[in-house]
Order: sequence, then structure tokens, then C-alpha cells
Amino acid sequence: MKRTLKKLGFLFFAGVLMLSGCSNSKEKNLEKAKKEYEKVQEEVVVDDNDPINRKIDFAALEQTNPDIYAWIYIPDTTVDYPIVQSADDDSYYLRRTINKEDNEAGSIYTERYNKKDFSDPVTPVYGHTVFTENPEWDSMFTDLHKYEDPAFFESQPYIYIYTPTKTIKYQVFSALTFDDRYLLNEDYTDPETFQNYYDELINTAGANTNRDLQVSQASKILSLSTCVGVGSDQRWIVNATEVEEKAV
Repeated sequence: MKRTLKKLGFLFFAGVLMLSGCSNSKEKNLEKAKKEYEKVQEEVVVDDNDPINRKIDFAALEQTNPDIYAWIYIPDTTVDYPIVQSADDDSYYLRRTINKEDNEAGSIYTERYNKKDFSDPVTPVYGHTVFTENPEWDSMFTDLHKYEDPAFFESQPYIYIYTPTKTIKYQVFSALTFDDRYLLNEDYTDPETFQNYYDELINTAGANTNRDLQVSQASKILSLSTCVGVGSDQRWIVNATEVEEKAV
């Protein structure tokens, strides 16, 4: 079942944050958000040599904001953030931090139609890209663009999702520029819809892919979505499938 086209408005702008030539106030705003997220990371993350064994203090996160329900981590990137979901407004965290403060950096978030246990056949996760030549400002989903490099795609294939009850390890099988047509479709329980989505992710020209990895409705798809440029209606989407799950 397709969601209404009014969703296109905020999805078109979701992930767009331009710093080239921006005002000092915007740079300070982003710096404030970075410090906020770094502080949270220091307070709630206990690292381990094997990321599957990392610990996240979800009790502390719930006190910060009950909308925080998961955490995402990608090794060798800056992606190491809480994931939020608003119960009332899918675009609420588009330009608000996890402390619900207005900020163009926004948050990493999912929409209400997705289950919080990541059991849906497809779970899209949204975050901003910061467009700047200064790596100091790389944050949110900016580093997803590292998967444009085939060498990085091959060498860093794993994504980790942490919830209060389990840790899920995903392996990337596709990274590509695409539009929102499938991200606006809720019914991935339909085998044909799921297969059509998978086929697009694998067969679209220019996609970096791992065709040897088996992907099914049972193994599920995690689609990390950010933008490719200001004014573009395309998305950069990194897609992974579950390969390991560990109870905590």
C-alpha cells in the first residue's frame, strides 16, 4: 500500500544539509549537534574488539529521550548514533536532535510503520548528509558515501544495529543511487514487491553489489538512505541483510 504523495515533500529534503558557503551560525549549529552526539556516545557506549559484543546503555538513553529505541554503528565511519522514531510525526526528527532541539543535523530515524525490533522485511533508516569539503563536519549519514568506493564496499561490509534485547549484524550487498519509489511502499510482506525491490538494488546500473550474498524476506533488508546532492530527487541507499543475531 503506497503512502500518500504528501510524504514526498519531506523525503525529498531528508538528508540534505549544505555547508559550503554557509553562515557561521549554521556551522555553530552543526558543531553543537556533533558535541551533543559525541557526549551521548561517551556516556552510553562500551566498546569491544568485536562490535557484536558492544554494549549500549539503553536505560540511560530512555531517560534522555523515550523515542530512542536502537543504535547504529558502522566500523571505519562516523556512523555511531542512536536511532529514534516519533509516535506522531515521521518528519519530527528530520531537523531535531535526540534532545528534541531544533538543529539542521537532525537525527537518525525510522518511520512509524516500521517495527522497532527490525523484524520487517525491509527497514529504511534515514539520516542527513553534510555537503562540505571539510571532513571535520562529517557526521550523521555523510560517511555512507564511502560505499561509493568499491574498495571500501569490499573491505567494510558490516553494519551493526543494537536494541535493548539483541544485537543484529548485517552485511552490505548493494549501494546505489536510486529514487524513493520503493521507500514509499509499505507492503514488503508481499513476496513480489520484496523481490522487485531486491532486483532493483542488485541490477541498477552503477550499483556496487555483492551478488553472492543470499537475501530473502526471512533475512530481511536494512536500507540506509541519505541524499546525493542538493536539489536532487535521488537517494544514496546502502542496503544490507541480516547475517547474525545475538541476544543481550
